[in-house]
Amino acid sequence: MDLRRLVRSYLESLMASGEKRLALQEEVRPILREWMLAARRGGVAGKLGDGLDSPRPDAQATTPEESAPSRANETGVSLRAMMEEAPEAPTEPVTKDPVFFRPAGRTREEIWEQAKSLLARWEPLRELGTLRDKMVWGEGSPDADIIFVGDAPNYYDEREGRPFCGEAGTKLDEMLRAMGLTRKDVYITHLVKYRPKMARQTTNNRAPDMEEIRLSMPVLEFEVRYVRPKVIVALGVVAARGIIGQGELPLSAYQQMKGCSYCGASVVVTHHPSYLLRTSILAERRKLWEEMLRVMELAHLPISAKQRGYFLPKD
Repeated sequence: MDLRRLVRSYLESLMASGEKRLALQEEVRPILREWMLAARRGGVAGKLGDGLDSPRPDAQATTPEESAPSRANETGVSLRAMMEEAPEAPTEPVTKDPVFFRPAGRTREEIWEQAKSLLARWEPLRELGTLRDKMVWGEGSPDADIIFVGDAPNYYDEREGRPFCGEAGTKLDEMLRAMGLTRKDVYITHLVKYRPKMARQTTNNRAPDMEEIRLSMPVLEFEVRYVRPKVIVALGVVAARGIIGQGELPLSAYQQMKGCSYCGASVVVTHHPSYLLRTSILAERRKLWEEMLRVMELAHLPISAKQRGYFLPKD
């Protein structure tokens, strides 16, 4: 039993015998404080904890009977407070088992079709119970140089069985046309291939949670490794969090990250197309377009002078 467990056991025995307060030397309080903070962090106390193993040269050992609140260098404290300051040694964090999505087939086309069939009955996602039943698979060229990734299907996507329908899809189509592309030239998909459930749900939508994303990432990895794009465009902050995986940072922080990659493809983070429905500010549209120009450069697409001039102030 380690020292922290011994101290906790001793405190518990005092409480069981009816003791409510205990004299405590001031030099011990920082050590117990360090234990408490380490437990909250999920880590292990540092050298302060080790200091209890051997008393300081000028410290005189005392028994509980000899300890008294009246001593100048000691303070009476609540035993219950002591218990909070000397918690159980932190346990190892629970590591979730990795999830693999490995469709089989003799040809590339068979593997692709098997992937869709497998996902329709794939237990890791279906057992969650937080997603709706209609799958929305990706759309476009399986040999595309660019993959566009959103967060999850919305009402219109689910209804049509295609990614990026409705007004947001119309804006994405406009972006592609400005790049000289169509949906057939790129691949469009979502992190999560099912629309997340909500109570009394009609046309309302919600973003997928982190567990839904975690269990869906092996499917996206399969798509990316199958298509082998040069560039992945993360449309919105949820897509960026799933692909880059740096936690709940704001979109602006992800946009400033340069040189990110996923499965060998460069990653560019930009606004979700629905953002264009909410802003008419020319500078904001130009910023989004500059990100698309970067996508085109990474994909080695030709860029005309007219394209470079989109959304710039007119002389």
